[in-house]
Amino acid sequence: MKKWNLLFAVCLMSFSVLIAQKSKKGSNSMNAYSAAKVTQSVLNMSQGAQNGFTILLPNTNVKTVKNMWKDLMKNYDSKVKSVKKSDDDLAAAAKIAAISGTGTVDVYSQINESGDNVSMTVWFDMGQGAYLNADEYPNSYEDAEQLLQSFGTSVRREMTESELKQEEKNLKNVEGDLRDLAKKKESLLKDIEKYKKKIIEAEEDIARNEAAQEETKTRIEEQKETVSEVATKLQNIE
Repeated sequence: MKKWNLLFAVCLMSFSVLIAQKSKKGSNSMNAYSAAKVTQSVLNMSQGAQNGFTILLPNTNVKTVKNMWKDLMKNYDSKVKSVKKSDDDLAAAAKIAAISGTGTVDVYSQINESGDNVSMTVWFDMGQGAYLNADEYPNSYEDAEQLLQSFGTSVRREMTESELKQEEKNLKNVEGDLRDLAKKKESLLKDIEKYKKKIIEAEEDIARNEAAQEETKTRIEEQKETVSEVATKLQNIE
């Protein structure tokens, strides 16, 4: 009885571990598509060391991110321009109500490559030397974080759509290769039929040729006899 209880306990433990592993694997699969994490820290920029927000955008490129950021800032009635003698871009007087209320906010940004990813840091100048941070502007901070996460999702969607178009193009190319191969096979099969017909014709020609050779050999023998007769006839003339 003790042995059966021990066996049951071991089986129960193994089953629990298996369920936990499956749950963990499923959780990781879902997290792979979760919103990008936004971190807050004091970083150097054109206006000195200020509190900024950084987001890592995977599998993209600087050009795409900058263009999409410019489009986003246009939605807030602002135009992104480079800040001279710095790595910053500035969207001045952006009307982001969730962050600046009825006023405006100057939005600085730095977008840099980080391997196959892009690192983007954004600073929100709230005015009078104050930059958005979680302690002084908790509500605006959450909205800024949400804005950047939403932007990250848009970038990911844009890159995925671009990837989908490329893979669809690759699929069409492969399908085209298959069509070409099928046409080539059809052409080769037709060539085989032609060659088969030519072989049959050649075999028939060979048979006729062999018959003609036999006939010609007979004619040769007959002609030899004729020649011999004429030679004998010549010898008999006195």
